[in-house]
Amino acid sequence: MTGGARAASPPRTADESSDAEKGPVVSSTTNRPAAPSLWKAWQYIFDWYPSHYSKEERRLLRKLDCFIMPLCCLMFFIKWLDQGNINNAYVSGMKEELHLNGNQYSLFGTFYNIGYLLFEIPSMMLISRPTLSRYYPPTMELLWGIVTFCQAKLRNEHDIFGIRFLLGVLETPASSGCLYILTSWYRADEVFKRAGVWYVSSNAGSMFGGYLQAAAYNNLNGVLDMSGWRWLFIIDGVISVPIAIAGFFLFPGIPQSPRVWWLTERDQQLARARMGDDGVKESTKIGKRMLKRVFLHWHFYIAIGTYVCFQCTSYVGGQMALWLKYEAEQHGTYTVPQINTIPTGVQGVAIVTGILSTSLCMVYPIWTTFTAASAVLLFCNVVLLVWDIPVGLHFTAYYLLGMTSCITPILFPWVNMIMKDDAEARAFTTGAMGFIVNTVLTVAYWCLFMLGQYLWTQELKRRQSQEVVDKDMVETEKETELGTSSTHVETTTNDEIKIERL
Repeated sequence: MTGGARAASPPRTADESSDAEKGPVVSSTTNRPAAPSLWKAWQYIFDWYPSHYSKEERRLLRKLDCFIMPLCCLMFFIKWLDQGNINNAYVSGMKEELHLNGNQYSLFGTFYNIGYLLFEIPSMMLISRPTLSRYYPPTMELLWGIVTFCQAKLRNEHDIFGIRFLLGVLETPASSGCLYILTSWYRADEVFKRAGVWYVSSNAGSMFGGYLQAAAYNNLNGVLDMSGWRWLFIIDGVISVPIAIAGFFLFPGIPQSPRVWWLTERDQQLARARMGDDGVKESTKIGKRMLKRVFLHWHFYIAIGTYVCFQCTSYVGGQMALWLKYEAEQHGTYTVPQINTIPTGVQGVAIVTGILSTSLCMVYPIWTTFTAASAVLLFCNVVLLVWDIPVGLHFTAYYLLGMTSCITPILFPWVNMIMKDDAEARAFTTGAMGFIVNTVLTVAYWCLFMLGQYLWTQELKRRQSQEVVDKDMVETEKETELGTSSTHVETTTNDEIKIERL
C-alpha cells in the first residue's frame, strides 16, 4: 500500500521536496564558528559561501547571487549610464549645437536633484511594501529608459531641464532602493563585499558611457542627419529597456514579497529565517510611530550628516572632462574622443578600490577602512584646491578621486546594519540620506546661482555708471582744452596788436 501511494504521487525534484522531508529551516547563525585568525579572515574575503553554512543555505546564496546581484548591478549600471550621458553629450557637441553655457550646464544637475529629492523618500516607502517591491523598481526602470530615448530629440535648454527632472524622479529606486533590497536578503557579514561589487557597477556605467560616446561620435556622427551625441541617448535607451522588461520576471522584491518563480517555498522560508536570526525585522505598517522612532534616535542624524558631507566633496571627480575640454580649447591638447575616454581611468580606480575596501571591512574594523579612504580623498581635494600644479599631479588627484567608491558601499550597509531592527525607519533613513543631500545641494546651487546673477547685475550697473562718468570726464577735458586754446589765441592776438601800435 505504501509503495502504491508513493507511485501515485507526482514526481518531485529536490527543490520541491516537502518541508517535512527536509526538516525545519535552520540558518547558519546557530552553527557559526569562532572568530577566525587574521590569515583566515583574509581568505574569507574570497569565500562567498563559507563552509560552516549548510548546503541548503549555500545553494540559496548562489541563487541570490545569480539573480538579485545581477539585477541590482544592472539597474545601478544603467542608472549611472543614463544619468551621466548628459555630461558626455555636453562635451561632444551638444553645447555648441544647442548654444548652451556653463550656468545652464549646472542647472542640468539642479533639475535632476529636484526630481530626485521630491520622490526619494516616497520611493523608499513603496519599496518597503512587500507586494509593491517586486514590480515597482522594474516599472520605474522601464519608464526612465523611455525618457532616455526622448533625449535624442532635445531642442533647447528647457527640454533638457524637463527631461532631467523626470529622470530624477524615475531613478529614485536605483540607489538606496537596491541597497535596501540587498540588505533585506543578505546578512551583515555577507552584504559588504556584495555592496562593493554592486556599487562599482555605477563606475562601470560611467566608464562605459565615455567609450560609448567616443564610439558614437566617431562612427555615427551625421548618420540620418543626427549628431553623435544624439545617438548616445538612443543607444542607452536600447540597453535600458530590455533589462527593465526582464526585471518584471526576475526581480524578487524582499523576502516577504510574493514568491518569484526561481525561489522555492522553502528558499523563501530560509531567507526569512536567516534575516530574522540576524536581527532584521520584517516590514510592518507605516504610521506616526515610525516617524517618532526615526527622529528621536541618533542614527538618523549621524547617517544624514555623514552622507551630506561626503556628497558635497564627491562631485569634484566629475569635472575632469571639463578640465580636459578647457585644456583642449586653450592649448589644443586633447581631441573629443580623448576627452570622453581619459576620465574613464577614474572609474577604473573606483572599481578596484570599491571592491577592495568593502572586502577589507571583513578583516579590519569598518572605521579604519573608512578613515583611510577619507584621508586619500582629502589629499585630492587639497591638491585641486591649489590648482596651479603640474599636469601630472592634476591627473593623479583626479584618478585617486575614484576612491569615492569606497565610501557609499561602506556607509549605506552600515546604516542598514545599525537600523536593522526597524524596517520602515531603515527605509525612511536611507531614502532621506539622498533626499537631504539633494535638498542641501539644490538650495546651494540655487543660492549661489542667484548670488552670481545679483553680483553680475550689480557689476554691469557699476560698469555702465563708470562709463557715463568716464564719458563726462572726457567731454569736460575736451571743453577745458578748447577753452585754454581759445584764451591762448586771444592773448597772442592782443600782444600782436600792441606791438603794431608801438
